[in-house]
Amino acid sequence: MTATKHGSAGNHNAPVPATTSLESYGIEVETTTVAELLPYDDYMDRFLCHAFDFNLQDSLLGICTSYFESLCYKENNIAHPSAMKIGQLLGRLVDRAKAGIKFDDGKWSDFLKREGLPRSLPRPAYKDREKGVPKKGNLIDQLVLETAKGVREKALGDFSRRFKDVGTYDSDLVTLHKFEVEEAKRDEGSAKALADLKRDLQAIKAVWSAHCVHADDAGKEGSGGLASRAKRKSVLPFQAIAERVRDDFLALRPSAEARALSPVVDRWDRECQYSPSSRGTSSPPSNHWTLLKASTMFSQYHNTNFIWYAAGPELGILKSQARGMGGFTSVVGDIWECFKIDGRAVERRRARIEEGRGINVGGQLIDEGEVDEYGDWGWMEGVDV
Repeated sequence: MTATKHGSAGNHNAPVPATTSLESYGIEVETTTVAELLPYDDYMDRFLCHAFDFNLQDSLLGICTSYFESLCYKENNIAHPSAMKIGQLLGRLVDRAKAGIKFDDGKWSDFLKREGLPRSLPRPAYKDREKGVPKKGNLIDQLVLETAKGVREKALGDFSRRFKDVGTYDSDLVTLHKFEVEEAKRDEGSAKALADLKRDLQAIKAVWSAHCVHADDAGKEGSGGLASRAKRKSVLPFQAIAERVRDDFLALRPSAEARALSPVVDRWDRECQYSPSSRGTSSPPSNHWTLLKASTMFSQYHNTNFIWYAAGPELGILKSQARGMGGFTSVVGDIWECFKIDGRAVERRRARIEEGRGINVGGQLIDEGEVDEYGDWGWMEGVDV
């Protein structure tokens, strides 16, 4: 809707436009019912074919929405006749699955031709926050590219100044490395093992840098490559590179020469033989040598993203041990989401109990959500089964 000036009475909403028929868009409606399929011997196969054929059609809701936005921006008018028609089309496409609407790319192209509209339109300036040039008189451009941009830059500047002295170094994660460096001053084998380890970690880091650091950033300190992943020098998939450095890290073992020089280093190597590989698991090996590798890597490359892909689980163990947090388990993002408490559900439950709207079971007020269709099972708590 748009506002129009009407004398001294002020602004009024424009009248609601007339509804456009489905035929004007070329829309077809799937009207087949299950009853029509039952007479056939293969009615189940027919039903599934109909279902898959309909539900696997591409949804043009996103494409049409972007076009609608670009058209309104180009004409600087949300009440443009063609924009109004596209707006009504969007209202129908939202319920496409429920209403059985069939609308494909061919019908969309035909509609644009009838309206005399091009197949594509330039994106609004406010869609490009970095290079967009505000269009004179456009409110969204002004808000996004001028007002909000200034506020955002000021907030980021304040944040950077507030935490300018905060770095990536964590003393908890280098404690083990420092301890062994001191011990190595009195043990030739340990000194040899640490020197070899530093050299091997440098080789793994070189592999990462060769694939994951943008050419312009290859010589810069702390360039881990994550921010410029889209412009990496390598054509290999990012996951393949991350898995390679992880495997190379886990495969590092003390050399035979270092083991021969020190029984301590020999014990480190023997511990590795009884620790399973942890790539793809939530229980990384916690033997001394593996944790020492992680601690040494962090001491050398703490200002890069590389360390978290190569030794993330081990660094987590070091941190949890340093803080007396006990065990440590790695979980993927989807599982972590399940662990989060739904604050709204907690508030609803608290409100029901406080208002006395729970269910009285055995003299105790129980939230009605805890009593399922089979009754209350609270009495099972503490019972050995």
